[in-house]
Amino acid sequence: MEYPRMLYRDGQQCRVWNAHDVDTLIVESVEEEADAKAEGWRENPAPLHPLDHDMNGKPGGSLPRRGRKMKGEEHG
Repeated sequence: MEYPRMLYRDGQQCRVWNAHDVDTLIVESVEEEADAKAEGWRENPAPLHPLDHDMNGKPGGSLPRRGRKMKGEEHG
């Protein structure tokens, strides 16, 4: 990937299509990008899809499992 690179998250800094407001952040390295993404920044200014459970930018995926362990997992 090339740097510097712009990342986005919901906010009020600027308005993009469909009246969706975002904040922007410029990162200069892979490390800065990883830290920013851990804080909720993303590569695309579009709002996250409400069914994007694994946060890969596409609907679908799965939520982290809660409660009962899957068959074969140790109980702690």
